[in-house]
Amino acid sequence: MREKLLWIAVLASACGGGSGGPNDAGMDPPRDAPGVPPMLTSFVPTPSTIPADVPTPVTWTWSYAVDPTFPEPACSIDNGVGPVARGQATMVRLTAVTTFTLTCTNSAGTTMRQVVLAIPQAAPIIASFTATPPTLAFGVPTDVTFTWAFSNTPSPAAPCTIEGIGAATTGTTTSVTLTQARTYRLRCANSAGAGIFLATVGVNECAAGMHDCQTNATCVDTPESFTCQCNNGFTGNGDTCSAQVACGVTPSLCDANATCMGGAACVCNPGFVGTGTTCARLRTAFVTSTTGNGNLSTWVGASPNAGLAAADAVCQARATAAGLPGTYVAWMSDPFDDAYCRVHGLTGKKANNCGLAALPVAAGPWVRPDGQPFAPTIDRLLAPTRQTFRPASTNELGTEVGSTDKVYTGTDDAGVLTSAACNAWTTSLSTVRGAMGEAHGGGTSWTDALALDPTCDTFGRLRCVQTTSGPALPSRHPVAKKAFLTSVTGTGNLSTWADAGGLTGIAAADAVCQARARFAGYANSQSFKAWMSSSTSAISRFFNNGPWARPDGVIIATSEFDLTDGRLNAPLYLTETNAYLTGNSDTGSVWTGTSSTGSATFTYCSIWTSTGSTGTTGRFDLADGRWVSSVSSSCTELQRLYCLED
Repeated sequence: MREKLLWIAVLASACGGGSGGPNDAGMDPPRDAPGVPPMLTSFVPTPSTIPADVPTPVTWTWSYAVDPTFPEPACSIDNGVGPVARGQATMVRLTAVTTFTLTCTNSAGTTMRQVVLAIPQAAPIIASFTATPPTLAFGVPTDVTFTWAFSNTPSPAAPCTIEGIGAATTGTTTSVTLTQARTYRLRCANSAGAGIFLATVGVNECAAGMHDCQTNATCVDTPESFTCQCNNGFTGNGDTCSAQVACGVTPSLCDANATCMGGAACVCNPGFVGTGTTCARLRTAFVTSTTGNGNLSTWVGASPNAGLAAADAVCQARATAAGLPGTYVAWMSDPFDDAYCRVHGLTGKKANNCGLAALPVAAGPWVRPDGQPFAPTIDRLLAPTRQTFRPASTNELGTEVGSTDKVYTGTDDAGVLTSAACNAWTTSLSTVRGAMGEAHGGGTSWTDALALDPTCDTFGRLRCVQTTSGPALPSRHPVAKKAFLTSVTGTGNLSTWADAGGLTGIAAADAVCQARARFAGYANSQSFKAWMSSSTSAISRFFNNGPWARPDGVIIATSEFDLTDGRLNAPLYLTETNAYLTGNSDTGSVWTGTSSTGSATFTYCSIWTSTGSTGTTGRFDLADGRWVSSVSSSCTELQRLYCLED
């Protein structure tokens, strides 16, 4: 336009001062100046960061290389902003970091420029996590829907996983089969952090009829299990309920093997079960107070017998001396008869069904002479389950035998003959061997403890068991803290364990225990710790006083004193996944760094951070002092951990 005005001025001057026109000067008439395409040099939103999911005014400004351009460009912004003028504010709502593109166009061309409008990083905060239905039928595949919500908008987006299920989005449905309650762990994480929430799915054992409450008790479902409560008119602990009768007035109402308690109820004596008005004797197992070598005919009480007949004579004599009624045999095998058949009162080999059309499975369960449970029925005592309760480590009089005492068996954990049986138990030569079990053992070691069997001149005991089947053991639903053996293993450098969570040393061990407890569905998983010492003793790391029970309800210790007196009530060889591990002198080790009194041994793989030294290990198949302090092992070995709820 300026050129056009100048040309008019020149033309006017020419008209007033000369005779010629523009062409006289050799000049063409000027045209409009050419348009200038917009060239953006900046694009700025104010503010440059806005909160997530909140409508916020944003002012858009930009600049050109030639300003003003000609003709004036028309501009717009994508992502829902639309046409906009410089300096204009629009409302913007974001759920994620977003790139905005400014496009300006005139007749000469188009140009674009981008800018990122950010959202402050925010770690996910999980407000809720639910499983529907919250309670399942026992052992029935059921579709469970997991849903959750955030109390904020995570930035950037936070993908989620459910432990035991995998990557998931809210509303995920999957088939779940449970035989016990389980706590599922939801974890959502982004670069700003992680959020964790727990949801427990219960199992109604009462509705499923999977409880073992007696006729005079009612099953009451609990989040993790169930309890038994005596019905009105009956008294007891729920496992045994006796009719409330004035037995103090009429003592004859009680069975001969029961005691009148408080003048109101008859309660069966230890070693017996029933209502109190009737009591049945449980089958008994013990180790002999007498010892001998592999030539059984030389034992006191054996004459005039030899071999297995001598062992049975010894057992029967010991039972009779202690006033234990019934028929007893030694838990032993020879080339002709397996222990499995013998405890059924039969002869022959298990492989041949003990001479029957089908394999018998009725023997047991057994208690010790003091009434404490030893083992369930034989099908669960032996492989593949290998379930024991308290070790059968008392003699016929109920006295505990030595902590390292062994028992001659010649029998493996299937109840059949091993390769070592002292020439059918007729020799004490040092050149012949006989398999032994641990008096204080569980798992496999109670019957077959050693990789190298002792020679037949070694002195040991016998384990004597009452034959055939007996009444069921009382059920166990103790009010106790939980304790378990980890199903996973690792070296003495605890930071390398998969569940260590980036931690080192004993903190890593606690993280492993808590992760395993979460996996098992324990509601109080954050309270689990490893029974280990570092520069701090194991006992000083725990603040509650027990009692502690294995996942199957068997009490391992009634208090901290009981935990550190050099002997457990039962070996801790049950994992959080409810597996009874075999355990023996080769495969039963646990990292502890701890003595039997709960103090630090200071042999602990450089405070559990190295594989270049040694660490104290215990034996999970044993209940004597070796459960926690057995040998020092190379820190490169793969061992387990004990985990106890605090």
